[in-house]
Amino acid sequence: MRSNKYVAMSILVVASATGAERETLAFVQKTCMECHNAKDMQGGISLAGVQHTKTFTQDRVIWQKVYDMLDSGLMPPGDAKVQPPAAEIDGIKNWIKAEFDRQDAAAKPFAGSVSARRLNRVEYDNTVRDLLGVDIHASENFPPDSAAFGFDNISDALKVSPILLERYLDAAQNVVRTAIFGPEKLKPSFTHFSAPFREHVRPTDLMKPYDLTGLSSPSSTHMVHRFPVTGTYSFKFITNGHRPNQSEPARIALWIDGKMIQELPLDATDLEGQFVEYKAKVEAGEHIVSASYINQYHGLPPSYKGPEPSKRDPVALVTVRGALTEKDRETFRKLGTSIKTDRIETRVDNRFESIDIGGPFEQSAGPSAASLRKVFVCGHAAGKHTNACARTIVSSFANKAFRRPATPAEIAKYLPLVALAKQQGDSFEEGIATALQAILVSPQFLFRVERTPVAKADSVPVSDYELASRLSYFLWSSTPDSTLLRLAASKTLSQPAVLEAQVKRMLVDPKAKALVANFGGQWLQLRNIEVSTPDVQKFPDWDEHLRRSMRTEMEMFFENIIRMDRPISDFLDANYTFVNERLARFYGMDGVTGNNFQKVDVTNTKRGGGLLAQAGILTISSYATRTSPVLRGKWVLENLLNTPPPPPPPAVPLLDESKIGVGASLREQMEEHRKNAVCASCHSRMDPIGFGLENFNGIGAWREMDGKSPVNAAGTLVGGRSFNGPKEFKALLTKDPEPFAKAVTEKMFTYAMGRGIETYDTPVLKSIHASLTKQNYRFSALITGIVKSVPFRMRSVTDKPLLASAKE
Repeated sequence: MRSNKYVAMSILVVASATGAERETLAFVQKTCMECHNAKDMQGGISLAGVQHTKTFTQDRVIWQKVYDMLDSGLMPPGDAKVQPPAAEIDGIKNWIKAEFDRQDAAAKPFAGSVSARRLNRVEYDNTVRDLLGVDIHASENFPPDSAAFGFDNISDALKVSPILLERYLDAAQNVVRTAIFGPEKLKPSFTHFSAPFREHVRPTDLMKPYDLTGLSSPSSTHMVHRFPVTGTYSFKFITNGHRPNQSEPARIALWIDGKMIQELPLDATDLEGQFVEYKAKVEAGEHIVSASYINQYHGLPPSYKGPEPSKRDPVALVTVRGALTEKDRETFRKLGTSIKTDRIETRVDNRFESIDIGGPFEQSAGPSAASLRKVFVCGHAAGKHTNACARTIVSSFANKAFRRPATPAEIAKYLPLVALAKQQGDSFEEGIATALQAILVSPQFLFRVERTPVAKADSVPVSDYELASRLSYFLWSSTPDSTLLRLAASKTLSQPAVLEAQVKRMLVDPKAKALVANFGGQWLQLRNIEVSTPDVQKFPDWDEHLRRSMRTEMEMFFENIIRMDRPISDFLDANYTFVNERLARFYGMDGVTGNNFQKVDVTNTKRGGGLLAQAGILTISSYATRTSPVLRGKWVLENLLNTPPPPPPPAVPLLDESKIGVGASLREQMEEHRKNAVCASCHSRMDPIGFGLENFNGIGAWREMDGKSPVNAAGTLVGGRSFNGPKEFKALLTKDPEPFAKAVTEKMFTYAMGRGIETYDTPVLKSIHASLTKQNYRFSALITGIVKSVPFRMRSVTDKPLLASAKE
């Protein structure tokens, strides 16, 4: 029961209101105050202070929450004593929305402001790459960047620590000297990689086919290695296994980034302790190194006349838990394996013990021609520089590093460093290196500084140079190129037609992959695939090759939407995806061979298309040992609908993992868990979504059974819309694309601006969303709408507009 104080306040408030305002306030007092008063504040919300709608602007955040909860159907909760009719709820929602629209239409445009933004680690590496032609990831030694609002490019979260300042000094020296003198001479060192141990739990796993490259067989091994410099490196393969009755050598293949570099024969019956070694030239940078056997043979009984290329996966140890069926025993008999107990150990020809990578040997010496061209812009050969060259080189570099013309006073600070080096007997190149290092530790380089002009208006346009930086770091995570700087110099970049043309140019540039890696990697959590650790006992198909294939599919899919200017609805349910043979076999698709990815039509497949059919997304939203309807539902709410559920309350009871797939299906356990009233409100939103994806197991493979129970992928969303299975669920999302389009707009706007969304951004977001809808949801329409918006093109000289309050 509410106290007399709240009853009295209700009477007072309603009596003082008129018309629709009176109905709205009466509804709040009657329906909401029991739980959302100053004492209880369930969900952290109190409506006690909302006594009239004349303070609607100040209370916009609260009213928005009221609207969202009513619109989602979560409030009033199902167990509330007061259950108003749907027509009454619709009337309240319509009045609140109309009031929002009225205020937004009357609001003056306000750009907001972003504090000086430090380059994050990715932006730093990309910037020095484009300035100096070196790609050595100098930021690896920087402290990790903090994130806010889901992204690591938010200005207020990018702090500067004393250790970071020290690392800036080291990084500047490293990148400049690499560009001018070449990489430092390194002594060879060795890195040891133990091959993963593969243990299968079903004997029938031995009969599974693998791709002809051997990259997907359990005997293959994959690792990521950073090669510090370009040079020759050694690859030493330690092998194990037995090859009885074989007539040809084992053939080991070395692969780098999915391309076979060399075949290496190993002629031995007993492979235990054997090794082969090969040296290859590798470009500096991070590469995926793989090794496989490309002629798989198995140890068959002596009576077998062969050899024969195997269609089965080779494994070193097979563990069988539980009773063996006669079919299982027959499988092992064919493999020449004796059966003693329910634990069976067998050596089946090939596998790797480890791989050692050593080097560099014969390191490439000296700087690259591209780096020298970027630095020594005066056009003179080494040793032929004139006195004017120092000013030309330093001023040119400072202009590009500062992303605007450097002032004469700024140039004057760096030129004496060149002269000082010469006075001390050092070379001209040493003097230039010292000056360029000083430029790279300047705040004008490390921070994107926007100068606030003196103006009477609330918001003023940013300069064309500042606009160029906003644009390039948004789409490329790097510094403006020569085209953007030239347009900025002519003061034409800010013209709407020019700006739109540059957006289209930049989106098809290879550097737009940064938008996939950085925006997509954080919005969709694509980066998490690198740290996913599915249990290979539960999911024996899992290996590093599959992980890499999953990541490539997600990235190529996103990149295709950008480059082909596809509708953003493709994210929900495209009729295509990208697979190589490894991923195609995992998906059960025919007709795809080789390690190269190709576009395939998925219209008539069980999986369908879109993000929710991609194994990478399904893996990162699962636990290591099983699926999670909660994680998957939460992932959809957070990333596709931008309506994240609140964190779970303390002391929530856990599921009994031992019963999942044995005594009760996961769904049955979740439904029992949801009977807890504390958990029901949030789980009623998450669980149905997750249940709709239960046809996909913990690593995204299609399944019909959950343990001993058939998969039940039916669900009913809050509001009453029902579906059965992933295709029907995705059809519901695509039938009403507005919530997704609104969510993507808000996510992309946050990333582009480098700050959180404020209440005063609402009119702008509505405008971008409306433009996106009119242009058939094309990806370029989303980007162009943001780039042409007032917040992107302008900055405010005051903190906040009158009566605006920040979004919590």
